[in-house]
Amino acid sequence: MKTDPVELLKDLVRTDTTNPPGNEAILMEKLEEIFRQEGIPYLHQQTAPGRGNLLAWLRSEGKPQLPALVLLSHMDVVAAQAEQWQFPPFAAQEDQGYIYGRGTVDTKQLTVMELEAFLNLKGKPLCRDVYFLATSDEESGSTYGLKWFLEHTITVDEKTCTGEQLLQNSDVISEGGGFPILANGKELYLCETGQKGCGSVTFTVKARKAKGPFFGSGDGMARAMALAQDIGSRKLEGRELETVACFREALAGSTLSPMMEKILQAMQGNTLTVTLVSGKSVNEVCVTCDVRLLPGFGREYLTGILEDLARKWDCTYEITSLGQGYESSPQGDFLKILEQATLEQRGKTRQEAQVVPFVSMGSSDGHLLVDCGAHVYGYSPVLPRDMTFDTAVSMVHGVNERIHRDSVLFGCRVLTQAVEKAAKKEA
Repeated sequence: MKTDPVELLKDLVRTDTTNPPGNEAILMEKLEEIFRQEGIPYLHQQTAPGRGNLLAWLRSEGKPQLPALVLLSHMDVVAAQAEQWQFPPFAAQEDQGYIYGRGTVDTKQLTVMELEAFLNLKGKPLCRDVYFLATSDEESGSTYGLKWFLEHTITVDEKTCTGEQLLQNSDVISEGGGFPILANGKELYLCETGQKGCGSVTFTVKARKAKGPFFGSGDGMARAMALAQDIGSRKLEGRELETVACFREALAGSTLSPMMEKILQAMQGNTLTVTLVSGKSVNEVCVTCDVRLLPGFGREYLTGILEDLARKWDCTYEITSLGQGYESSPQGDFLKILEQATLEQRGKTRQEAQVVPFVSMGSSDGHLLVDCGAHVYGYSPVLPRDMTFDTAVSMVHGVNERIHRDSVLFGCRVLTQAVEKAAKKEA
């Protein structure tokens, strides 16, 4: 069976998997049919009614010489307000080569690119096991998706283990990169090799002089406002990651867009940002903050900052969520394989184009793989004439999300070449 990547993407976009509620099982059935016709083993892991994960695999020839290679994407998408779009968000309307629809950039295009690369390996001698993993619920925290997969047991070729054990020390291609920037006439394809740890903190400031709801005091509100101002004026510690050093070197002498300047700055420091001040009365005020921590800075570091603020402004705090940041090697062999495939498919030299690592400010499933010892690379390459990083960022969770059909085919070719190079056994 030969799939048409563009038509498959359209079919997947027309399958509405808005989360909530997700309903990813409908999309899973379409992928399962492809694996059935190809004779590729797979399993459907149900995690809730209408929800689940799909795993397919190709085994190495003999004992694996390398850890597994995992092609990871998610099937759910965020909501879209149809009245704001040029074309209906789940119609997959094609106009002048552009396919419009929710999921064309986040991340059904990656599912198609990875599927094409995975199917290409069928029947070829492999030096490592290769897994295709499409998950649910990424847009709402992955409770019914990758988290479930990692924590629960599955049986693959009569071997039962947890998903975490299966993916131990693996190389993973996931979402978050592949979008180019243009600098001094050179194409620089960003590959996400790390993420900040993302979280949320809530301070609760209670009035000292209040004598009940009818005799309130403004001192709680005053301290809450002072706390918010203090947080806004604090510059937290930072450091230059190996990834950032590589990023700087690649862009040396280039004039960056305002967006890329902000990203470069954000990649070098930790942030605590007030996002909401709320309360039922002036007697008790809550100050909610967004947290972004570089890899290497965790709960202990954050707690020290929060304790200091709580003492100073006589309040309490709660860390309501905190993900773990990570950094995969920006100079490893796998990144070189991705770059080689990109350059060859573009017909460019390294003086004309390059793959550049970066640390993402956002959060995807990648951080859930830290405990597996996995090396995660976000990469779904597109053509510069289609979109740059700046435009891609505006479309993710935005309006009129779209991708050009030529980019779909380009990404398929790049990942097919890279995955074959990384997994095929040398003659």
